Amino acid sequence: LPVGGSESLRSYWKMYLPKVLLLVYVVDSADHARLPMAKQLLHQLIQNNTLPVVVLANKQDLEGAYCITDIYDALALSDIGDERKMFLIGTHVAEDGSEISSSMKDAKALIGMLVLETQ
Repeated sequence: LPVGGSESLRSYWKMYLPKVLLLVYVVDSADHARLPMAKQLLHQLIQNNTLPVVVLANKQDLEGAYCITDIYDALALSDIGDERKMFLIGTHVAEDGSEISSSMKDAKALIGMLVLETQ
């Protein structure tokens, strides 16, 4: 279920979490100013569950985008612990939608595999 991250939609997150098989969390790799908030929200979401987490570090193709190791550090993913499956994938989508990157294909395959494992 895609649930947006805007402030007005965040109150709904708690209603969906008990019903999901895994959490796919998308961050904008080029929006450095919002990463601290993304970190805080991610850690709040996973606080009381052991859902598998797939973090998609989107917009990797933009100049100035943080690389995967910077995203890992900015989101403090090392603090998540070993109790859950956690994946971080750098992604981007062509502006005109004409090309699906190999990283997006990998993310799709991983998400499909994780869903099958949890059922």
